[in-house]
Amino acid sequence: MVMFIKESLVNKLPIAFLFVSLPSYSFCFEEAGQRYNVDPVLLEAIATQESSLNPNAVNVNYNKFGDEVSRDYGLMQINSEWFDDLAEFNVTESTVMFPCFNVNLGAWVLSSNFSTHGYNWNSVGAYNAGFRTSTQNARDTYAAKIKKSINNFS
Repeated sequence: MVMFIKESLVNKLPIAFLFVSLPSYSFCFEEAGQRYNVDPVLLEAIATQESSLNPNAVNVNYNKFGDEVSRDYGLMQINSEWFDDLAEFNVTESTVMFPCFNVNLGAWVLSSNFSTHGYNWNSVGAYNAGFRTSTQNARDTYAAKIKKSINNFS
């Protein structure tokens, strides 16, 4: 069973914790990586690609008719389509913006991909593009960007 921080606990965290400076986010990647058995460097590379490490990033996704269909939030750009499925863990538009909570959600998504489709680059690409057959090129492109980002960390 996946455990997440309840909003009541998040609301009691010291205010300084909520405004952690950018370089200190590394502990979030370490913690989430350990919890979900995902390389913290991989998590940081995904966050770099998704949000340029901006914890306040919000992206609106539109369909071909220009209608808003979802939003992506925070460091790991967690998609709002997850909110209903994860409501029991208090995943909301508000709680998803807490940086470490956001990174843990991203690690959980990635770990789920690995559990269902193997620990491979296709699963990494699916973090962004999903597993539909029609999105294979997008998965490959995304995975290549993450590989390049990881190489830049070295």
